[in-house]
Amino acid sequence: MHDVLVVGGGIAGLRAALAAGSGGVSVAIASRAHPTRSYSVTVQDGFNAALTDGDTWEAHAADTSAWGEGLCVPEVVESVCREARGLVMELDGLGVPFNRNGSEVTGLQLRGASATRTAFVDDMAGLATTHTLYEQCLRAGITFYEEWTVTSLVVVDGVCTGAVALEQATGNMDVLQAKAVVLATGGPRRLYEPSTASLHCTGDGMALAYRAGAPLMDMEFIEYHPAVLKNHRLAMPELCWAYGGELRTAAGSVLSVADGGAGEFLRAVQKAANEDGHVELSGPWAEGGTQDLLFNTQHRVKQLTGLDMTKDPVAVRPAMHRVLGGIAVDPSGATSIGGLYAAGECAGTGLHGAAGLPGNFLLAAVSSGKSAGHAAALYARSAAAPGPGREALDRDRGLVSGALQREGAKPLAEIRNELAGLMHHNVGMIRENAGLQQTARRIEQMRESYNSLGAGSTGSEYNFGLGQYLEMGCLLDVAGAIVASALAREESRGVHYRSDYPARDDVGWSKHLLATAGTSGTVIRDAAAAPSA
Repeated sequence: MHDVLVVGGGIAGLRAALAAGSGGVSVAIASRAHPTRSYSVTVQDGFNAALTDGDTWEAHAADTSAWGEGLCVPEVVESVCREARGLVMELDGLGVPFNRNGSEVTGLQLRGASATRTAFVDDMAGLATTHTLYEQCLRAGITFYEEWTVTSLVVVDGVCTGAVALEQATGNMDVLQAKAVVLATGGPRRLYEPSTASLHCTGDGMALAYRAGAPLMDMEFIEYHPAVLKNHRLAMPELCWAYGGELRTAAGSVLSVADGGAGEFLRAVQKAANEDGHVELSGPWAEGGTQDLLFNTQHRVKQLTGLDMTKDPVAVRPAMHRVLGGIAVDPSGATSIGGLYAAGECAGTGLHGAAGLPGNFLLAAVSSGKSAGHAAALYARSAAAPGPGREALDRDRGLVSGALQREGAKPLAEIRNELAGLMHHNVGMIRENAGLQQTARRIEQMRESYNSLGAGSTGSEYNFGLGQYLEMGCLLDVAGAIVASALAREESRGVHYRSDYPARDDVGWSKHLLATAGTSGTVIRDAAAAPSA
């Protein structure tokens, strides 16, 4: 038994574990993969913070709110932007090797920023931060359950007291008891194709909370990245724009975010990519030493395409990148379920609103992770010892046992591929009622098919078919919540665009939507003043 169990080993989960451990409680991390293989290591951008004398947290907050088009939660924006500089300095003290100008952490000006404010580590901030936090967790004596898949939360009388988990190496299932649980499992990128997904981006934490009765917030806001390497999943870092990079159409026209908001820019890039097959990213990479700062990106582009970025324009296209919403939480990270918290990409904090400001995502991971970890430790210090959770364990063992006896591999992959295509075409950057309704109906049909499928093999050790079966269930749950939310919001705002409701409606839609699991599908309602209420 642990005081705090963190589910997820990326930046948000590692930061949550460190914060909880500093509160004098016992902490464990359960992760589907080794932490240094989490999606966090792929994030190449930096951390927004008022680092220079000419910048202020108020300016940072104003940029964040403007980019979020009226849907950012003000108290969350103020809190995160106020503490941003301190969070960066904490990471610096822990050993993150930020780029420096002499003794000072230096910064860049990313898209949407009114000042130079993004601390960075060349083009590998996520990798450097993940490794640093992992090392600090080892030093702090955090317990790790590596390659454990959480199958459900243990919730008794509205209180979370742990999680049921499957050990991949053996196939054994057990209850990881805890007085408090922090979900930090990232987003559901594999729900779309094309996307920037890695293997484990299947929205597990969102689905776990949703099934347990916690609402999801702002799920209709799906943000695409404007420049993902064509036919690959590599998102070109925001640093490219900071170093003078440009997106151009085949005719040579420059595509600029200055021509409209974040959503309009993305749709313009998509339109150009549809017409020409791709758009081109180019820039003065070989000038002024910037080739050294983008060396990781240049190496990966060379590996994947054979192109030299310092000489050749790179063919890119938009691809799904992240969900801006997630599990509804209050500013401390608490959900509507006692003892359950969420952080990072799986949490709907309200920071990003209808469009996420570049440079705020790694910041959100460390900010929400630290807040949720502290809150979970505080809760755990006065919480009663959890019960054994036998009912949840027996239920999940039965579900897994049934899945092991049923055929699954090929038909399951076909459903997953069809779902990813449907979500991209009907619930991507442009939506309308007919396509959304069609997708909602097809998801329900897929769910019926899914219930008759399984792992495709009976093996107990590293049964990857079972893993894919469990992941598919999570993707279907999250997909249902996204589609229902997109149907409900009858306006266009930020990255949510309804061609049948193309105008922004501040009178009727300056509000957040909550998606809750009902007996016959997703139930949508307006959020109260507190997002988790």
